[in-house]
Amino acid sequence: MTKKTIKVILTKSINNLGEHGTIIKAKPGYIRNYLIPKKFAKMATHNVIHQFELEQKAIDMKKKQFLKECNDNKELLENLGKFTIYKKIKEDGIFFGKITKKQILDLLNEKVKLTTEINKTQLEFPEMKRLGNYIIKIILTNNIIAKINIDILAE
Repeated sequence: MTKKTIKVILTKSINNLGEHGTIIKAKPGYIRNYLIPKKFAKMATHNVIHQFELEQKAIDMKKKQFLKECNDNKELLENLGKFTIYKKIKEDGIFFGKITKKQILDLLNEKVKLTTEINKTQLEFPEMKRLGNYIIKIILTNNIIAKINIDILAE
C-alpha cells in the first residue's frame, strides 16, 4: 500500500513546513482539513505556480529597491559629519532635561532629506546625561545600520 501525497503551494509561512510560495507534499486529509480551510495553502496547479513565480519576482524587485534606498540613506547620514545640540548645564558637565528620540528625529529631518522615513524605533543610543560626543545608531534594515555623531555642548 502506497501513501498518497498531494502537492500544494503555501500562501503563508508555516513553521516546520516551509516559507511562503514553497511547494510541499502533504497528505490529503491534512490539506483538506487544515491547510486549505485556514488559507495556508492552495492546490499546486500550473496557473497557481506561475502566479506565485510572478509575485515572487515582484517581491524580489521591491526588496532590491528597498535595499538600494537604505544604502543611499546610510551614505547620506554618515557623510553629514557631526550634529551639535546645545544644552544648559548644571554642574560637573550634567545638563538639564533629556535628549529624546523625537529631538534627534527632528534634527535629522531638518538636516537631511531621506528617501524613506525614519521612525523612533529605528534609533538606538546610550543614555545621555553629560556633555560630550555620542554615537547614535540608525537601524535602516536588519543588516544596514548608519552611525552618526552628536556633540552635546554647553550653551
